[in-house]
Amino acid sequence: MRFLLFLFVLFHSCFSAITAFAKEVKLVTGFDYAPYASPSSPSGGVITEIVTTVFSEMGYRVSLGYYPWNRALKRVDRLNSDATFPFAYTDDRAEKFLYSDPVHHMKLSVFQNSGSQNHYSSPNDLIGLTGCEPLGYKTEIELVDLIKAKKINRFRAESVEDCLQGVASGRADFVVLSPSVAWVAANKLWKDNAKDIISESKVPLKTSTEHLVISKKHPNGQGLITEFNATFLKLKAKGVIQGIWTRHLGKDSPPVM
Repeated sequence: MRFLLFLFVLFHSCFSAITAFAKEVKLVTGFDYAPYASPSSPSGGVITEIVTTVFSEMGYRVSLGYYPWNRALKRVDRLNSDATFPFAYTDDRAEKFLYSDPVHHMKLSVFQNSGSQNHYSSPNDLIGLTGCEPLGYKTEIELVDLIKAKKINRFRAESVEDCLQGVASGRADFVVLSPSVAWVAANKLWKDNAKDIISESKVPLKTSTEHLVISKKHPNGQGLITEFNATFLKLKAKGVIQGIWTRHLGKDSPPVM
């Protein structure tokens, strides 16, 4: 009887250890999205810390990798990773991926050379200009038809910093970015001279949301999304989410920018 009891305890301990080991979530995000997601930012960025905190609260051991944005999305599509973030909604992506509730509400602005005579107030003000778009970023719907009609020229660059340098050098006339992302990159490039080199439009192009995404092929994709949404709301109600934002970006920076 004691031997059977020993075997039961041993089996239960091994099963619990295996279960705990199995409850791991593999997350991936991008390199150049400070202060939101970047290996150079504290805790990987404010959104990275929020997402990893939510999964930890769900009882998961989190592993995190950084990849170019397109590669991160492909890893999730191929089930090499469980989820990626933060991604904006597009119809094309929605054919393959499940979206969480928003983890980020943000403003998108038009950035131009500070010496530019083109003052942005609506997308039509960009007609005849050349825009730069970082690889892996979506083309904002407000610009899609203008680009298709060749009223706006577009080229893609490797990173946010490359696009900003293109604007500064005159290779591009504008780039659409979150102000927080743009100014972190600009200050890294030009330090105190950043605002003498690029300028932000007074009128935003739009406001947008970003999300955690999981492949529709994932065997527990919908379950993870549902639990993630519920846990995010619970932590938001407790003030945890706001606390992370405040620690990263200051008390005057609510999670909407």
